[in-house]
Amino acid sequence: MTVSHYLEIPHLAREFPFRRFVHKGEVLAYPHWHKMVEIIYVTRGVLHLGVNDIPIVMRAGEIQFINAGDTHYFLASPNSERIVVQFDAFLFHGDEALQLDGQPGLRHRLSTMCTHSQQWPSATTLAMQNLLLAINREDEERTVGYKYVIKARLLEMIALIYREVPISQHHPARPLNATAAFKSEKTLARLDRIFSYVEHHYHESLTLDDIAKFMGFNVCYFTRFFKNNTGTTFIRFLHNYRLNRAKWLLLNEDISISEVAERVGFTSVKNFHHVFKQDTGVAPRQYKKSISGIK
Repeated sequence: MTVSHYLEIPHLAREFPFRRFVHKGEVLAYPHWHKMVEIIYVTRGVLHLGVNDIPIVMRAGEIQFINAGDTHYFLASPNSERIVVQFDAFLFHGDEALQLDGQPGLRHRLSTMCTHSQQWPSATTLAMQNLLLAINREDEERTVGYKYVIKARLLEMIALIYREVPISQHHPARPLNATAAFKSEKTLARLDRIFSYVEHHYHESLTLDDIAKFMGFNVCYFTRFFKNNTGTTFIRFLHNYRLNRAKWLLLNEDISISEVAERVGFTSVKNFHHVFKQDTGVAPRQYKKSISGIK
């Protein structure tokens, strides 16, 4: 269950922390993170994805792994479809004995793998597709023993990652992003209140004083709290949130640039144009044309 667009806290059974769903059609997911590993398999159309500020364009047949704590968002094309699988590494608690001596642990292997299927051998991609389709089918039909089959397919997937998925050459070995993995329930609840408040007030003249007062914090404490628990400043988060809302409006509504600016909380069209171009490298109108294919 999604509690807010930025912080996602799926309520999963501890004994089987897994979920699978299919997204169809035009969907926008604002930047968010969670402690689950997420796998996206695009079966139709195009998906514009961002992972830790790196833009990725996914097309039918492609797969992307997103590690726990990685901030991600996506914008899907109208006729698209994708299978999404999420699981907590706790699902494999007790299976460590299956690991060969000297091999890195699962968290480490996931955090250093090439996460996009474009970087894999074609046979590996095909094998991963088949595993994800099998998981999708089992979770849809839910016949007796389906959880055993799902876990078996996930274990096959892990073996495939160890054996055939290359290690990334662009991102050196790093510990699993701890942004989401080890926060207390109290901290998570506070962050969710902040993100939910932004969702309802981003179009207004929102200041640090406003959000700090809402949370019952002084500005200095709020600033430290937010930066320590998200890795970014509140102003930067609000700035990115407004820009993502603006991109959605540009691609999906036939309204003027000035109306887009007003609806997402910018005080002037000039300021919106400057900030948008600084962030994307192109003006708002050019962005709309390049993404939507308008000539």
